[in-house]
Amino acid sequence: MNEQTFWEILEKVSQSPEDPNETLKSILAKLTSNDIECFDTIYTEKLKNLWHWDNWAVAFIICGCNTEYDFLDFCNWCLLQGKEFNIKLTSKPDELFDYNFPIKDSLAYPYIDELDLVPGLLFEELTGEELPYHQVVNFQPKGKRFKNKPKSLKENYPNLFNKFWKKN
Repeated sequence: MNEQTFWEILEKVSQSPEDPNETLKSILAKLTSNDIECFDTIYTEKLKNLWHWDNWAVAFIICGCNTEYDFLDFCNWCLLQGKEFNIKLTSKPDELFDYNFPIKDSLAYPYIDELDLVPGLLFEELTGEELPYHQVVNFQPKGKRFKNKPKSLKENYPNLFNKFWKKN
């Protein structure tokens, strides 16, 4: 298992019309327990890289993300969008304003619940052993906390703000 294979697996999951968690589980089930463990390690590393206040600001603008668990589900969704999406998210996030975000109830809904748990649960199911638990949500995001005031958000992310920010 290497980073290229990791991204290839996530691409297969994202292209499937089936539930992402079930698709990931079925792909990983064909691998060795060592490869599942390595996939989990890479996944956790990528999650931790996304665990940043700047990315949370993007999620806040796009979909009102305001809890650690919602942000984790947003990061799960981001990883499923592939390597290039994640590079853009961390380097030029305002350019994502024209990305095709999923919609639920007429609002952007870029969330995938519990995708991060799939490798560990499968590993345990196959081996009877647990993988090391990688805590992500119990850590403060990296960087400086964003200001959730409309003026600041519009200043820092004008394209995303103009597309997604709704006045109530």
